Amino acid sequence: MKKRKKDKKFNKGLILFFIINSSLIFLIFSPYISNLYNAWLDEQFLEGIDNKINSVRKNDFTISIKYANGTPLSNIEVRYNLVKHDFFFGCNIFEFDILDNQEENDLYKDYFKNLFNFATLPFYWNSYEPKENEYPLDTWLENITIWCKENNITTKGHPLVWRNSNLLPDWVDPYDNDEISDVLKERIESVMTKYKGKIDIWDVVNEPTHLPSFGSLSVEQYVSKCYKWAHNTDPNALLTINDYSVIGHDFGYGPYYNLISHLLDKGIPIGCIGMQGREPRTDWIPAIEIWNTLEAYSMFNLPIHITEFTCPSSGVPITNSWKKGTWTEKNQAEYAERFYKVCFSHPSVEAIIWWDLYDGRSWVKNGGLINENWEKKEVYNRLDNLINKEWHTEGSSTTDSKGYLKFNGFYGYYNISIPILGISRQIFAKKGGDTTFEIII
Repeated sequence: MKKRKKDKKFNKGLILFFIINSSLIFLIFSPYISNLYNAWLDEQFLEGIDNKINSVRKNDFTISIKYANGTPLSNIEVRYNLVKHDFFFGCNIFEFDILDNQEENDLYKDYFKNLFNFATLPFYWNSYEPKENEYPLDTWLENITIWCKENNITTKGHPLVWRNSNLLPDWVDPYDNDEISDVLKERIESVMTKYKGKIDIWDVVNEPTHLPSFGSLSVEQYVSKCYKWAHNTDPNALLTINDYSVIGHDFGYGPYYNLISHLLDKGIPIGCIGMQGREPRTDWIPAIEIWNTLEAYSMFNLPIHITEFTCPSSGVPITNSWKKGTWTEKNQAEYAERFYKVCFSHPSVEAIIWWDLYDGRSWVKNGGLINENWEKKEVYNRLDNLINKEWHTEGSSTTDSKGYLKFNGFYGYYNISIPILGISRQIFAKKGGDTTFEIII
């Protein structure tokens, strides 16, 4: 009888042991615990993000102010105001002056110039040259470049070559082995020559790893030719390559990385690495994965541009993340803010370009910053707060006895004014450039 009682106690203990251990195993491997852990990792990473931003994007600047005879302007108030970031905060500008009425056109421009210092202009071949040697968009594109220059907005042309059959004009045969190289060369040279001095940044080849080549050329061969032609046409232009499904997916071993590596090894003049930020369109990419992609590509020692960033507020489910729920306006704003902070904190990133300002014309449903009623969405306000407030430098100080003014600020163009004299000058504090400046009155 006693032995049976012991056996019963043993069996109960064994059962309890298995229950406890099974529960622990379930908890360890359950998606819920995994999501909590990954969310914690992201928050830990983001905790130090502001310090990274200040370290990478700011510096101490010194300005010597003196009269032409060498006498310093001592003990005088000087004001400094950042008027344009060195970093490009941009958007495509495809709806410029083509909306339903003048009021909407004006609102579009006001929202654009308040937030952005960079604009991507469309050069899709089928629209730009639907018939050979006919260019119906030239006047419109010219007007955009004029407006951008008036508002201190840098411009980029997108794209020169894109092997998307739906966006090639009917008169271009991508399978023509005999003439396709000459056609591509003429396309690049003619467009870049026409806009030289007005557009100095170009997406030369778009999405090369997701599309076939031209004629019998390999992808690497046709891409190489395109960059050589572009560089010879304008040696001073910044030549970008652009592709998608990179961020959060490629950490230094994907097809895009390998293509760039092979091209650079052969001396092909690629000047900038473009990464689209909207594929897959409903993914909430963890901050640490964004960073790891940027780290991998920084090994090329080239600037990185986030060329086409979009996240929606259409109510569709959030995918492939610890973050659960749907893409609401609040979640759109939260993700955009996290994404911008991570990219702005990385020393290799020099641009983030939002894709489509206005929901009424957004390529991705509700992917804009302005809703269909022309009201600012939460995401617009979040980015406005970052770009124009949190990442802005403005203040005043008094020069010392030797005429020196010192302040800490973000890299960019500064308006330096002296109220008592009623004069102002501009300096450009470029990242990696001089931190000491001289102003002669």
